[in-house]
Amino acid sequence: MKGLQPFFLAIAILFSLSALQAQEKQVSTGTFKIGFLMDSLKVERWQTDLDKFQKRAAELGAVVLVETAEGDDELQLKQAQKLLDSGVKALVLVPHDSDKAARIVNAAKARQVPVLCYERLVRDPDVTLFIGVDASAVGYLQAFALSQKAPKGNYVLVGGSSSDTNAKILHDAQIKVLKPMVDRGDIKIVSDTWSKDWDPSEAYAHMSEAIESTKGDIAAVVASNDGTAGGAIQALEDHKLAGKVLVSGQDADLAAVIRILDGTQTMTVYKPLGPQAKLAAEAAVALAKGEQVKTAASMYIGSKSIPAILLEPVTVTKANVQQTVIKDGFQNLETIQKSLPKEKWPQ
Repeated sequence: MKGLQPFFLAIAILFSLSALQAQEKQVSTGTFKIGFLMDSLKVERWQTDLDKFQKRAAELGAVVLVETAEGDDELQLKQAQKLLDSGVKALVLVPHDSDKAARIVNAAKARQVPVLCYERLVRDPDVTLFIGVDASAVGYLQAFALSQKAPKGNYVLVGGSSSDTNAKILHDAQIKVLKPMVDRGDIKIVSDTWSKDWDPSEAYAHMSEAIESTKGDIAAVVASNDGTAGGAIQALEDHKLAGKVLVSGQDADLAAVIRILDGTQTMTVYKPLGPQAKLAAEAAVALAKGEQVKTAASMYIGSKSIPAILLEPVTVTKANVQQTVIKDGFQNLETIQKSLPKEKWPQ
């Protein structure tokens, strides 16, 4: 028996190696990599998008490799090349600059890797799929909500980044709503500016200048997202105008929801980020497998139609905070209550 012990030991080792090899083969064939290129994670909503996306992708057996450029176009291109070199089967892209990001789409096309544009559409006809909310619908809701409450007076427009296609689409939709009232002379746009990289400090500076130039005679501020709204409201607070001037927003950030309940921000636009991120993960997995993604909508880049999955934006005001962002679990009621006196809690 002593002579047979080495023999049995060798057999056991062989079986163990075979099992490990089989396990490794199963892992390599059962999982695949998806690249996610983020512009920035400084804004609250983007971390929410990423968390939901990663969770759903993991449930579907995908590994998500994430890179964040923080507004650097050259870095985002290098990050794309890094992900492509690592063997990702699909690329999800939140571009910083909608024009410069076309280089990323071209690089992916050369590797036959599909590109899913998330929230922001790149101006390149080779984009495989777009998923997000129609920015023109958001711009409409912002300007419409304020114009219903202030049909006359001086208006300030605080836009997002001029390099972001969505910011321009938002602006065009806002102007379209306001134009009839401007033409009648009921509304006067006294300031119309962009905020580089959606920076709240830029919005603060623009708002401060507008307050000085009008001596505080402002009826409404069409701020394109909650970050720029926050910057504008800080300037209004510094001039004791907060709560007296209507302010719009977008993304339903926690700070914005608190400001709405506190009375310094009029509205925000809630986009169902949870469902959007999950749908994006499912679509990215399908594309990585070489499958077709069923869509009911499309976006145009030049004359080419790009398949799209579009979600419906929702206006959030003090009256419906409980029925929208809290009901959906997007914001936490207890966290909101800790930040406000009881008489301002959502009903």
